[in-house]
Amino acid sequence: MATDELASAPLTEAEWKTMSELMVELRKIERSDLFVPVARLQLLYLLNRIEQTNEDSEDELNKLRKFARGRAYNVAAFTWPGWDDMGPISPDIQELGLSAARVTLELATQANDVTFNALWINGAHELNAKNFDSAIKFFERTRDIAEAADGRNMATTWIELCRYLVDPTKETQSNLEVAVSTLRAEDEENGDFFAKQIETARDVYTRDK
Repeated sequence: MATDELASAPLTEAEWKTMSELMVELRKIERSDLFVPVARLQLLYLLNRIEQTNEDSEDELNKLRKFARGRAYNVAAFTWPGWDDMGPISPDIQELGLSAARVTLELATQANDVTFNALWINGAHELNAKNFDSAIKFFERTRDIAEAADGRNMATTWIELCRYLVDPTKETQSNLEVAVSTLRAEDEENGDFFAKQIETARDVYTRDK
């Protein structure tokens, strides 16, 4: 293929902006099934940019890594069944989500900027895969880097959810309920929102029990 052909040239800034606008429109019409492949195309584009960037350009590389991390997170977030608002998600797409979560953390680590969300999404997908020990470790790391009490409370509640799913006894149920109540009580602004997310995930992962 001729390398000087316009059709085979890298995406322009205008085309990148158009793709981002497309994702916004897909969200508006609730087409999450189309949102994921577009986000993955963006991710692949950015990973290619990273590969082509001079290794000496560390600032530019880290900027691209952080941008790509956000796109990988989008793929992971929109393939996690625990939200219970996107319809059935096939096993293959769930596997893609778990992989995207790992890529999110890998990019964050390369950029020396491991975030709360990068750790949390890995815990969420490990929970979904029933790898509860691994999920708890990710949520513990999430809790440990949280800068505020609300983040620590949220991570702690996810840990308690994992423990309940592993061993649904009265004790683990009580511990989970206390953690949810604490999250609600100590975060007036967002506590109820995050508590409902955890309660929804609990319902999703106990639905067939």
